[in-house]
Amino acid sequence: MSATIRKFNLSFPQKLIREPILFNISNKFGIVFNISRANVNDEVGYLELSLEGTDDAVDQAIKYLSERGVTINES
Repeated sequence: MSATIRKFNLSFPQKLIREPILFNISNKFGIVFNISRANVNDEVGYLELSLEGTDDAVDQAIKYLSERGVTINES
């Protein structure tokens, strides 16, 4: 299976700021992430990043993030 790289903008609520969501998707789905821009404060988080993995793994990671309350826009 070949790897694909897809770019996303993520925003997440205060309750997820301290949760290691990128570490979780990396471990759970074998995703490699690369953060190109981030803005996180005590109230909200915003990330621009790329996710690398199989299409299925990236889709599963996005579904997992969405279910946790992350707003996701593919760029």
